[in-house]
Amino acid sequence: MSRIADGSEVYWDGGQYDAFNTPYEDDLPFYLAEARRARGPVLELACGTGRLALPLKKAGADITGLDFSGPMLKRARAKAREAGLDLPLVKGDARKFSLGRRFRLVFMAFNSMQHLGRREDLEGLFSSVKKALAPGGRFIFDVFNPDPRYLSRDPDELLPVAYYDDPSGPGKMLVNEQYSYDKAAQVSRLVWHYRRESDGHTVKKSLNLRCFFPEELLVLVHYNGFRVLRRYGDFSRAPFTASSGKQVLVCAPRPAGRR
Repeated sequence: MSRIADGSEVYWDGGQYDAFNTPYEDDLPFYLAEARRARGPVLELACGTGRLALPLKKAGADITGLDFSGPMLKRARAKAREAGLDLPLVKGDARKFSLGRRFRLVFMAFNSMQHLGRREDLEGLFSSVKKALAPGGRFIFDVFNPDPRYLSRDPDELLPVAYYDDPSGPGKMLVNEQYSYDKAAQVSRLVWHYRRESDGHTVKKSLNLRCFFPEELLVLVHYNGFRVLRRYGDFSRAPFTASSGKQVLVCAPRPAGRR
């Protein structure tokens, strides 16, 4: 996920992040296929610990990763060294970056764009991506399709969301989630309670995710100078419908002068 100054704190530890998200690989075949289709340099924004960038590099992609979080990049670099991969990993901000080269594919996976809550942040993202794309290049991202039933959860309710071997020591880590929805900002505000079972020690970390409703997202893409080439409801490329859990958009810059 994208690391920016949005108040989210869950990217405090790369080892915990990887343990929490293992074995999630639903999106890997999709992004691997898109990287191969690009036939040129690839840039992953909000690359995190390299969950996607490393296997894409291993498969032969000319990929660069960019992320704002030091702990995430530290973990990614360690994993790249261990795998013997020469993977460029850059500390930078998805809202304002310039890497001195252009890419056939820029992608932002795993709901990372949902960390960009303000109009100015989103304008900066699309502007930077447009400058970074080579002619014929594509910008691909995925976000949740908001479910109103989920947005009305009891803010005092704690629900388990992860249970894994604690990478910081012996025993297990249980993560419970507390959720509230800020209707004015269209932001899901979560608190994850990391409880170490060996001694009961608990650490609380926040996660803020902007919700993008389907028609709003299409308008956002259009008025930032892009057109939607394809819209999927999941990573198997199923058509987007009201029941889709995801919004996966394949976009390209709109030709100058075309509305």
